[in-house]
Amino acid sequence: MIRFFIAASLFLAGPAFAETCENGAIFEAQDNDGNQHVLKTNGLVDPFIFEMHTAGHLVWTLEAEQGCSNGISVCWMSVQTTEEEPIDIPVETVQEGDSIKYYVFAHLRQTLASLKMDDEQFDTMAQWNIERPDDLFESLAMPVNVYAFKGCR
Repeated sequence: MIRFFIAASLFLAGPAFAETCENGAIFEAQDNDGNQHVLKTNGLVDPFIFEMHTAGHLVWTLEAEQGCSNGISVCWMSVQTTEEEPIDIPVETVQEGDSIKYYVFAHLRQTLASLKMDDEQFDTMAQWNIERPDDLFESLAMPVNVYAFKGCR
């Protein structure tokens, strides 16, 4: 019985970050405009924290709840928007051994942009640290689709 419990707990424990990070991990990416995007996470149950930085200044922060069914078999995140229901996006990881090297949100940016094109009033529930631009898409906090492991928080 104890062997079964140990095997089951290892199976359901989920992947580890690229290193053992006591206070969570940082993943980074760059968009086509050269803006630095940061993803902060503490594990499989805490919210994702997305940030965009331009010229070393924090532009916006966006939180997204995450969850997995049956341990880690299927994972997703929920992005809060001005719509009644949040937008659910699948969460994929690229691993090296048991370590997460990349987070992939396959259609996150495209989904948010498409919803904005359909309804100019659509918005993500981001915290802005600068005056919001007037441009239709620059005024929408849109995280990028792929983030690479950078280090520990």
